[in-house]
Amino acid sequence: MEKNQYTNLLSEIPIGTHTYKNRMLAAPIYCGVFVNIPPLRKVLFHEIGARARGGFAQVTVGETPVDYEYASREPFPPIDYTKYEGDAFADLRTIAGLIHEGGAKALIELSHCGESMVKLPDNPDPIGPTGFVRGEDGVRVKEMDEGDMRMVKDHFVQAAAFMKEAGFDGVLIHAGHGWLLHQFLSARTNKRGDGYGGSLENRAKFPLEVLKAVRDGLGPDFIIEMRVSGDEKMPGGMDPQETAAFCRLAEPYIDFVHVSVGVYRDPVLSGEFSSMYQPHGLNAEAAAIVKSQVKIPVAVVGGISDPGLAEALIAEGKCDLVALARPATAEPCFAEKVAGGRADDITPCIRCFKCFPGELEENLDRLDELFGCTVNPEAFFYDEALQTKKPDPKKVLVIGGGVAGMQAAITAHDRGHKVILVEKGTALGGLVNFADEDVYKTDLRDFKDLLVRRVESRGIEVLLGTEFSPGMIGENGIEAVVIAIGAVPAIPSIKGIKNALHALDAYGAPDVVRKRVLIVGGGLVGCETGLNLAKQGKEVTIIEMQDELAPDCYPMHRVALLHEMEGMLAYRTGAKCLEIFPGGVEIENRDGRTEKLTCDQVIFALGMRGLSEEAAQLAWDIEKAAEGIAVCKIGDCNGARKVYDAIREGYIAGLSIQ
Repeated sequence: MEKNQYTNLLSEIPIGTHTYKNRMLAAPIYCGVFVNIPPLRKVLFHEIGARARGGFAQVTVGETPVDYEYASREPFPPIDYTKYEGDAFADLRTIAGLIHEGGAKALIELSHCGESMVKLPDNPDPIGPTGFVRGEDGVRVKEMDEGDMRMVKDHFVQAAAFMKEAGFDGVLIHAGHGWLLHQFLSARTNKRGDGYGGSLENRAKFPLEVLKAVRDGLGPDFIIEMRVSGDEKMPGGMDPQETAAFCRLAEPYIDFVHVSVGVYRDPVLSGEFSSMYQPHGLNAEAAAIVKSQVKIPVAVVGGISDPGLAEALIAEGKCDLVALARPATAEPCFAEKVAGGRADDITPCIRCFKCFPGELEENLDRLDELFGCTVNPEAFFYDEALQTKKPDPKKVLVIGGGVAGMQAAITAHDRGHKVILVEKGTALGGLVNFADEDVYKTDLRDFKDLLVRRVESRGIEVLLGTEFSPGMIGENGIEAVVIAIGAVPAIPSIKGIKNALHALDAYGAPDVVRKRVLIVGGGLVGCETGLNLAKQGKEVTIIEMQDELAPDCYPMHRVALLHEMEGMLAYRTGAKCLEIFPGGVEIENRDGRTEKLTCDQVIFALGMRGLSEEAAQLAWDIEKAAEGIAVCKIGDCNGARKVYDAIREGYIAGLSIQ
């Protein structure tokens, strides 16, 4: 697409007393308090730094509690907002400076968990609009009195002043996602009988007092962005009309509204974090309702990874700005590429949840392992020495044109090497080509197609329909080889397996897959294959030997997957397949009884076999043909895993050729 097709995205917009250079925002992500956590500090600097260089008009540091007794949800070391000194203050000042160096406005999200605070041993009971005892853990939530409200207002002002002194242009005040201000706003959580409960005007009273206190304390030039859940998506919760009415009340104190949806304690099903089963731009209609009720700008977040969609949302008047969270992890240079006429090189977020492990408080014992991005291998990659070391240019041969091989070829080329890519099939993409036929995998398909375009645009020599032979090494003067030959379906030792079709062969074969389908294997592949077939109108039943489905999923994706499966297909766990025969299977139930199930088609999804032995033989043949040559094996040939592993290993292989 030509650059001028994004005239709305690229236009300036006044925000308060400031002017934003475009309409693209890097949404709040990666908590400000990470500066106090050694394993997470590098995440904050690396990821915020990447966004700062990426051309966004505003970059926002994520959730930062306004105090560490009542507001925080993790036992992280506190930031002392009364002292404009110390390591945390210095780090936040550096981060604000990084953002400014990229030409963006620097904001940070201030939050208060309220009744949702996890009770820590040395902390007082949580506070909220309504007193009650939490059912899940028996913790008593204290109903806030006016003294508590004064304390919270003071903490918001104090934290905002600290951030201003650290160099931030403003703060995002979180009034959504089920946090404290939202708890006051929602009739679902606010059961007060005084002047702070009942009507919306009363429920809005305390949140408005907080906003006014920050505005009065920080002045007219300090940016105040307010995040709301446009639709709470919970029984008895706020809907877009009520949210819009609140935003109209808040308008005198804020510079713009940021519309999300949902609540943090049910982040997937409420839509706070959209999954691949939800539409892109899923919050746009809620934002449009808010926009119709206010005169200040409105931003919207939620599954926006395509600049064409972002442009259309603004052109249609549904919002004034778009905010990217996970899509800015996948492509931190989103805005820069839009402005530079390179929108077709934007890496799409596939909404797989690799980058978001779930609630941090449930993962405190493995902070070093958290985070990653399936489609952007530079995200959360901290070996700067490897990235910056200048290699001696070499002639490189990559064997295998799946996603691992393509990424290795792209990275090696970009490092200055001359690359030949050999693929025995007729097309690049490898196993991921199944995404061409999966109704839910359009983002994965787009990513695979992007890799193909990147290979082609670089002039990498691609030999399709070509089987590797050791003679290629000497003929082409090859100095380094990357083996990325992938995996094949694992064929289990089940009687009658020849009567079944493998899951991958069920794609692109509508005439082969008949009406009533029984899938043997309820891991991720089996569930996603079944879901795709059910979407096509097939009657699908999955049988799984273990007690749960899809244990190999990323946790939040599993929530979305199982929810999408409800009502669309049937499944049985604790059912071991003993035999497959034409027209059905014999299973053994948990109690040891056998049973026959009938169907029109049996499909098996019982894992993939990495071509490790074949890769080892290739490496042996190569080393015999050219003694001392550098050879590495990447991707599924080391053991079938996920796309994330293939892309990361391809990237590292490309960097490692020295």
